[in-house]
Amino acid sequence: PEPEPEPEPEPEPAYNSYNNVARQRSSYDNIVDTDNIDPENQPRNRLAQQAQQTPANPYAAPPSETSEVEERFASAFERSQADAAWNAPSWETPAPEQQRDDFSWGGASDGNYYKPREDGYPHPEPYGGAYAPLPPPEDPAAVLSAQMRVAAAEMAAAAAEFVQLERERAGTTDASEIDRLQGPRLDAQAALERTMNSMKAMLTERDAMRNRAMGIVVPDEPDAPPAVVYEPRPYEPPVPRPYEAPIPRPYESPPTAQPAVERERQPVVPPASFVEFPSMDEEDIDVSMIPPPPSVAVPPPVTPMGEGAEIMLQGFNWESCNSGVKWHNVIANEARSIRDAGFTAVWLPPPTKSVSDQGYLPSDLYNLNSFYGSEGELRGCIRALKDVGVCPVADIVINHRCAEAQSSDGRWNIFTGRMAWDQRAITTDNPEYGGQGNGGTGEDYGPAPNIDHTQDWVRNDIKEWLHWMKNDIGFGGWRFDFVKGYAGHFTGEYVGDTTPYVSVGEHWVSCNYNHSHLEYNQDSHRQSTYDWCNSTGGNTAAFDFTTKGILQEAVRNREYWRLSDSQGNPAGFCGSWPTHAVTFLENHDTGSTLQHWPFPTERLPEGYAYILTHPGTPTVFYDHWKDHALQEDIQRLIDIRHRVGLKCNAAVQIEKAEDGCYAAHVGHPAVGVERGPCKEIDMSKPSLCMKLGPADWSPNQGRVGDTKWKVMASGDGWAVWENVRFLSAEQRSR
Repeated sequence: PEPEPEPEPEPEPAYNSYNNVARQRSSYDNIVDTDNIDPENQPRNRLAQQAQQTPANPYAAPPSETSEVEERFASAFERSQADAAWNAPSWETPAPEQQRDDFSWGGASDGNYYKPREDGYPHPEPYGGAYAPLPPPEDPAAVLSAQMRVAAAEMAAAAAEFVQLERERAGTTDASEIDRLQGPRLDAQAALERTMNSMKAMLTERDAMRNRAMGIVVPDEPDAPPAVVYEPRPYEPPVPRPYEAPIPRPYESPPTAQPAVERERQPVVPPASFVEFPSMDEEDIDVSMIPPPPSVAVPPPVTPMGEGAEIMLQGFNWESCNSGVKWHNVIANEARSIRDAGFTAVWLPPPTKSVSDQGYLPSDLYNLNSFYGSEGELRGCIRALKDVGVCPVADIVINHRCAEAQSSDGRWNIFTGRMAWDQRAITTDNPEYGGQGNGGTGEDYGPAPNIDHTQDWVRNDIKEWLHWMKNDIGFGGWRFDFVKGYAGHFTGEYVGDTTPYVSVGEHWVSCNYNHSHLEYNQDSHRQSTYDWCNSTGGNTAAFDFTTKGILQEAVRNREYWRLSDSQGNPAGFCGSWPTHAVTFLENHDTGSTLQHWPFPTERLPEGYAYILTHPGTPTVFYDHWKDHALQEDIQRLIDIRHRVGLKCNAAVQIEKAEDGCYAAHVGHPAVGVERGPCKEIDMSKPSLCMKLGPADWSPNQGRVGDTKWKVMASGDGWAVWENVRFLSAEQRSR
């Protein structure tokens, strides 16, 4: 009988996408070992030789043309492979009985095992390929090192692709084109996250391998809970709870034989979860006598935040760039309402042209036509705020800058516009952008070229731009983004040269955690913020991420003991250098639709009861100010802060900090403190008491300050009292 004909080979797919091209070029198949190098130190192209011996596949689809972007991304992988070739191990041809290897990187059940090829040499697949790469028994560290090189190149290429798609989207106003780019844009973002996770896994394996080689035994750690992945979701205001009147305890009359004097009392409806109990002997307190002031006058606070009594509104969220009405017009229309609410400054979104919609990948700094509105609309917004006495604060992004042109080698490192720079303005930390400046002075930011602030001409250009933003456009203050990316003394130089009314930096580092549990001692965390402010020469404040981390953990679990440090001072940065602390509960990164590090929604009133009555410069998030469930509480707390006259250097005497209750007496300092907290309160001026938590506490019971106190605001789990001596007759009778 005639033999059956061989089946026709299936046609090979055409590689017409960046992912396929990158996967071809990022493979380890073209990595050669050091035994296959000729005397000229040039690696022999074994793949080319094999290609000449392999007949062409008649069924393969013709390759598509490779775009400029694909070529640019693929070159990153080729450079990485060339580097890895010189570091690849020398392997001998395995014996036949060694062709099978049972060692599994990812477990035998999923098919991830070592696969030798016919030429006798191991050829691991790229990290994240069809099967996980396994090191040969001879030198696993060398294979892991090569994998990390390719993973680093993949991560850089993924970041470059994401930036390229963001640039294309920013350059068009066609709705159909924006919709077309949305899918690839989300895919590129997912690819970037995937490559970063791959690199993290390899770094963990490298550390474990190093520990085994050095004989270091790492104790087994309990399984950490799975990481929480927050999916973007629209902001949902909390659902107000139905009012439940508490059951008051029977009033205990003072122990005296004389009958109590009957007084006319207006009916009072007790607020939720709070009942005021007068002290047993408050009748002997004379509220008409005001104590004398301190013998030595206390100087006003020295602070970068205005005159020290500022209350700032963050006037945008992550989605403000997508508003139906241009956001600059929204804030301009609300300028009077912002002033009437008691805010003295508004932090506005990044104003410059940007690759990303939100403005944090700026390109041409002098182009103020952004997704938030045109330059004319921005000028109108600033004018409306200044007309009502509110300081407009610009979001300054100068750690990095996206180039708008390519150099001769195809890298995006040529900046256009009025501030025209080239490769010399870019640090050498990220070779993807071909920087020819000096090394960076801070943490590297991967998605965009990092600006080299050590260059005199770069700093002069930035200072000239800041002067233009202040004197021509009209901004009154600066909020510096990602300040940990460059040395603090550069921020100090920019602030010293432009003298803004307010100046604050985003120094965001992770709090101290033991696995997923926040540690009590956060001294090192707030010290890092202190050190950064000090490095600026003290002319710039910093957002108090320490207080945010501690406060949201305390109110979530009723662990109010966290709010007092070992010295009895506030545990956050506001208890270390209060004049330079800008407190907040949420911003566009931690909350909004990103939800990177959210504050417990149901505990937001408690959070604002804390930051609006404590030292530092409080900042209210726009979403919370517009939330009807929070607006009234926030307004009452702002009114109390203004009425008492608290400033950023307020003195705090913590009365109680334990499970279920935090209580403090806050007022004007009786002594001048240049740096650090103050506990001595000037009773000749108005002051307040406040408490958080469900436990009972009243300043009248403890005779705090030897005066009487009246509740002026309260809610579920919080209350604020004011000194009766300084209340008007109308306020006392309410």
